[in-house]
Amino acid sequence: MIKNVIDFEKLFNQKFGDIDRSTLSSLIENKLRFDLGGKEVGLERIKKANDRSNQILQYCFDESPIWLRIILWDEKGEINLRSAGLDIESADNYFRDYTHENVLYLHFEKFPALLNPVVTSIINYDMAEEPSANITCYFIDFDKSVIINIYDDRGMDVYSPNKIMINNLKNKFHKWLI
Repeated sequence: MIKNVIDFEKLFNQKFGDIDRSTLSSLIENKLRFDLGGKEVGLERIKKANDRSNQILQYCFDESPIWLRIILWDEKGEINLRSAGLDIESADNYFRDYTHENVLYLHFEKFPALLNPVVTSIINYDMAEEPSANITCYFIDFDKSVIINIYDDRGMDVYSPNKIMINNLKNKFHKWLI
């Protein structure tokens, strides 16, 4: 049972090892990188990136408990997420860590459609569209041992020590692999 930052980070280390908490890009094994925006431009690119993100998230987290570990890179991050429609208080559990970085932890018992404001905010940020937020978010399922990091409209990284999960994702979404 995760009750605080220490519990979360301890379980994170047990499941995934001491990996980088702000990017999955340096990982080589058990990681997939997906193209999100394709060759589209402008609003069509944003739409495609959102659609692909949501399909992969739904596949990985459907009906499962999910944790979000969100690094808020500036003081407006949480305000921008709320403006985008994220209701932090609707999470089944949430807490913050201001020790090293400004990190917001959210837990939902079931993967909800309510996370679309987070996805949209990440994808819109580099495209200079609203709503947007300067954040890094890890979508995490500890039971399935999977982490997803949507880094912007270009793509997402998926990491899992579970080789079956990686192979299933690779087979299902092979057309989007980078």
